[in-house]
Amino acid sequence: MQSVVLILFLLGLLFTGVLGTETRLLFFWPGAALLGLAGLLATLKWRLRVLFPPADVCLAVMLVFAVYIAARAYYSPVAAYAREDLFILAGAWVTYMLTVTAASHPRWRVAVFGLLMVLVVGNLVVGFVHLSGNWQFHVVPNFIRTAAAGRIGGFFANPNHLGAFFSMVLFLAGGFLCFGRGGAMLKLCLGFLIVAMTLGVALTASRGALTGLATGAMIFFLLAMGVVWQTQRHLFWSLLVGSVVVGGLGGAVLWKVNEEYLRGREITSPMANDVRLEIWHAALVQHSQSPVIGAGTRMFYDGSIQYRSDKLSAYAGEALFAHNEYLQMLADYGWAGLGLLGLVVLVHGWNGLSFVRWFTQHRFLQTGRVMSNNLALCLGALAALTAALVHAAFEFQFHVAAPAMTAALLLALLANPGFEGSEHRAARLPTVRVLTKLLLAAASLLLLAGPWLHGRSDYHLARAQIAESQKDEFLRIQELNAAVETDATNPEAFYQRGLALLEKLTAEQRRPDHPVLKRATADLEKAVALNGHHYLYALALADAYDAQSRHEEALVQIKRALVQAPLHEESRMALAVHYHRLGQFAKAEEAYLWASQAGAMNEEGTSRWIDNYRLLLQHVVLMRQSPVPQP
Repeated sequence: MQSVVLILFLLGLLFTGVLGTETRLLFFWPGAALLGLAGLLATLKWRLRVLFPPADVCLAVMLVFAVYIAARAYYSPVAAYAREDLFILAGAWVTYMLTVTAASHPRWRVAVFGLLMVLVVGNLVVGFVHLSGNWQFHVVPNFIRTAAAGRIGGFFANPNHLGAFFSMVLFLAGGFLCFGRGGAMLKLCLGFLIVAMTLGVALTASRGALTGLATGAMIFFLLAMGVVWQTQRHLFWSLLVGSVVVGGLGGAVLWKVNEEYLRGREITSPMANDVRLEIWHAALVQHSQSPVIGAGTRMFYDGSIQYRSDKLSAYAGEALFAHNEYLQMLADYGWAGLGLLGLVVLVHGWNGLSFVRWFTQHRFLQTGRVMSNNLALCLGALAALTAALVHAAFEFQFHVAAPAMTAALLLALLANPGFEGSEHRAARLPTVRVLTKLLLAAASLLLLAGPWLHGRSDYHLARAQIAESQKDEFLRIQELNAAVETDATNPEAFYQRGLALLEKLTAEQRRPDHPVLKRATADLEKAVALNGHHYLYALALADAYDAQSRHEEALVQIKRALVQAPLHEESRMALAVHYHRLGQFAKAEEAYLWASQAGAMNEEGTSRWIDNYRLLLQHVVLMRQSPVPQP
């Protein structure tokens, strides 16, 4: 049974690493189901063979952190947003628990490491496809990668997240190269993959990933030299000088090879004009609204719009994420969430360092061997975690399933690095292990239920988007109907179907008693009921209300949208169009001119205030030219 659990676990990690590479859950569902099945079977077995005991204090802090995040997600204002973090959390918990228990045997640890290397090779191959000029290539048919040309992404939608994945796995490979067991051929392959991953990080042009990589390399160097000093002191100075020389030459070569590439990135996106500073300001403003527990899970989706800085370019896109995991944690989960996250990192880091000290002071003295897979993984995990934490100050990689599962693996390796013998006796905390197993069962059931409850709707919604791009309106409506029927809690499905129905109506059909208009209005009302924080939902409903001559209700929705998107041209223009339809031309003109001063303009090619304002002027001219009726 345990072998079956671990095989399913590896398959779940494989599917997640290939498909769970974007912030939405659409492609994470297959991996989620496999992880859920593995976790459920492990729970049913209950007593797993664990070669090394995990640290109860690590399990305890992870348990408290996971319960808090899950509870905050449950009580968040928008369930559709919250489920994205909730399912990633569930997958991470299953990954963490199976790694510290069933996969604690060195053989299975090597299998997990080998799987990560397979994912590295796959990402490099897809990255080569991107580098060859096919920048939009996606592993899933009918989907394209939307990232800008010039930066490889591998399986990931965002090049920065490929950089995050490489910068974590690279140090695990580095640990195996320096301290792991294996022959010359294995070490040669690992050395090649390390060089390839380093070049891959550079080709993502992710400055945050490069910064994390440099910081992680420094930590790995210090830890490795510390181990050598404690165990092979006669080699210390020669290895120190050699490492400094090789590292310096390698860094210089890496910079020279990628100098033009990185300079081009700096020209197109200079750090001095980085919009992250303004996005961070919006996150801090949202945090100030609820400092202790935050606004709710992924509420920065709407907070980035509502609290958008007026210093941003009017044509800058919506951030959606804070591009800083710590500020995002503050905005969504408050000081409570950030404090628990810090505690998790500190406790696991301390446990990993304790293992390194135990190995050099006890294990090495017993065996006389410094080569150890457990030591290799522990050193690599410490450096990789450091790199990930530094990169997290500039990115949002932990809101993506694949990097989140990788981070859970790192924490699990530190929670159970391989202590054995009587020299280290960790404190046992009552009921912690039972509670972690119960949470494993809950997370597994959630992962198994998710694809059925929500995954089918996500699939049909994606198919509807493809149909829309192919101008197949009939198929689009059919898929939207299926999306609504399979998940009545998906506000986006109701919103998209309501929009599609409104677009079908001609000017003559936009009358209060038209059945299609009534159905569209009902869909949009449902979307607003499920998510009352998205300004576009409110504006679409206002448009439907105006068509039904429910003008007071339309104005209420427009005012709601103005609160949710105060700087946006779309919400201001909606107010102008509303007055325009009512024939209140003075108010309409004032609102159109207000829209012209918006701090967030619509994209070119979409509806703009100037076009509607010209239409208003034409209407005024026509009214003045028409004969005045005689009394």
